[in-house]
Amino acid sequence: MSDAPRPPAPPDPVRGVFLGDLAHDLSTPLTAIHGALELLLSGAYGPLDAEQRSLLLEVLASAREMRAIVQDVADLGALDGSRFVFGTARVDVGAILDELRASIGDAASKRGVTFSLDAPPAGTVIETDDRRLRQILTCVPGYAMKAARRGSQVDAVVALHDGRLRVEVRATGITLSGDPQMLFADRRDPTPGVPKPYRGPGLGLPLVGRMVQAWGGRVRAEMSDGTLLLAVDVPARAV
Repeated sequence: MSDAPRPPAPPDPVRGVFLGDLAHDLSTPLTAIHGALELLLSGAYGPLDAEQRSLLLEVLASAREMRAIVQDVADLGALDGSRFVFGTARVDVGAILDELRASIGDAASKRGVTFSLDAPPAGTVIETDDRRLRQILTCVPGYAMKAARRGSQVDAVVALHDGRLRVEVRATGITLSGDPQMLFADRRDPTPGVPKPYRGPGLGLPLVGRMVQAWGGRVRAEMSDGTLLLAVDVPARAV
């Protein structure tokens, strides 16, 4: 797997402080919203009919998605401030992928996208950073699934090779302009020539690109015969 063709943007301590403060300020009201929704759903303020419960569950799902975005902002701030730390723990990567197979598969089904995952079985234990690994395994196929058109195919393959974990996602039905590698690029590089209608990766893939680079890994994105390939390679020792 080749390295990114463009060097990563250097850390920006001022932006790091700003993003850290922003994430902290946003997390406080979101925590209150999340707690209130769980109380309502528990029946603490009275019974709910089916329509009310369904609506509250949708709001709770959005609140959880916002909390994940705020955490991405905090992680970008930590990367800019050189405060990003990787942990090490024994992680059952097969079990994590079983969870993701269900959650991403369900989301893909709702969007009319066919999703497949070829991965190590449950009980495959590695030493790695659990949370960072989950971010990668969620974000990379998740972006492909969200960006693909209805009727498209998204295939993910996760495998261990020589002390590294490789994630490869191939997706049809995604239209890109410009260099696909810019999907992983820091948003401070505006990439001249990419038109406004271009559907970018939000915070997710740029965060993965910077995080993987700091982890000693590599990322790659390319288009071939109408299929987008997203590939990530990170250190992971089998136990």
